[in-house]
Amino acid sequence: MIPLLKIVFRVLLGGMLLFAGYLKLQDNTALFESVAYISWIPLILKSVIIDTLPWIEMIVGGLLILNVLGKIIKPAAFVIYLSFFIFAIYGLGAGIEGDCGCFGDSENGSIIASLLGSEFGWRMVIRNGIFLMMASALFIPARKTDLAEED
Repeated sequence: MIPLLKIVFRVLLGGMLLFAGYLKLQDNTALFESVAYISWIPLILKSVIIDTLPWIEMIVGGLLILNVLGKIIKPAAFVIYLSFFIFAIYGLGAGIEGDCGCFGDSENGSIIASLLGSEFGWRMVIRNGIFLMMASALFIPARKTDLAEED
């Protein structure tokens, strides 16, 4: 059961990264505004985050779905989701308003945005906490009988 669950988590997490990265490439306004709130990050680092995060999400998401370079990609996905979780907590604590633009604009008909939400608050913290737990589950060691089925 655990190997199947790990496959489902890997595909869901990869799909979320692909989808979010694609939407940020289409319009990074919300990402720009979210990163602008973080006053302690130097401007050059903010620029790097805004320019590279969508590409990193898409590359890691695609490779995670395909289960390629698992020893590198699974930790990378974990770090991404850990960062999102920490940022959600920071945003809630700092009172950031608006949304991160992760899943598009729910007002424009995005079903994913309506279900998952992109607004800062407890919903985002809980959502990212669940994603982080799913990413953590990818590290559950396989039994010897399961090694043939798994990476």
